[in-house]
Amino acid sequence: KAVLDGFGAVAATSANHHGSPDPARIDDVPDSLLDAAAVVVDAGTLPGTPSTVVDLTGRTPQILREGAIPATEALARVARATGV
Repeated sequence: KAVLDGFGAVAATSANHHGSPDPARIDDVPDSLLDAAAVVVDAGTLPGTPSTVVDLTGRTPQILREGAIPATEALARVARATGV
């Protein structure tokens, strides 16, 4: 809560290298990422399925990682929200 109060919002995905498993515990995060981070918040073991990540930087939305929301549903939501 203090982090959100201080910054207003946090956008983050899993703390892993591309293609590596999604860490559920701080001990699973690669040392190279921990060493490069300005701040690390240990919230204990994370439950559930990782998030779906959609790249909206190009002309066509691209699924970077399929997670809790199936890719087809994520793309349909983007299309409804943006008209793309």
